Amino acid sequence: MKKTLLLLCAAALFCAPSVGAIDFGVDLRIKAGADIPAPIIVADPPLFLVPPTLGFQVAVGVPYDMFCIDGSFYLHKGGAWHVAPGYNGPWKIIEHRHLPPGLAKRRLGDMLALRDAEYGNYRKNKNQYGGKSYRPKKEKGNGNGKGKGRGDR
Repeated sequence: MKKTLLLLCAAALFCAPSVGAIDFGVDLRIKAGADIPAPIIVADPPLFLVPPTLGFQVAVGVPYDMFCIDGSFYLHKGGAWHVAPGYNGPWKIIEHRHLPPGLAKRRLGDMLALRDAEYGNYRKNKNQYGGKSYRPKKEKGNGNGKGKGRGDR
């Protein structure tokens, strides 16, 4: 029974009309070390707001989830936390347990919701915005990660 079924399948494959050319290829990938993530580049100083319930600065209007606490910049990207002395780097990965308490004790989603709400309030009441805002000075190096980014505090 098994032989008959096998012969019928083989006959069907050989007798079936050809649909097109068979695409055959070989892909050899050689990987040495970890994937290199895309660089984090923030060319212009972002605007930071301080949502009252957070108590620290959060960047708005940039494509990154960035925070500033005690003169250090923290960024969450690709499931990892990064730290830098300036808003445009140089960035290095930091373990969650080494984050400042304000960041470590809160869920990222909650912080982003507070950021978005505060940014909405800022945009709606830009001229009469009563909250705290801060924009660092432009770092030298045009986004290559060599500036200090301390700004006016």
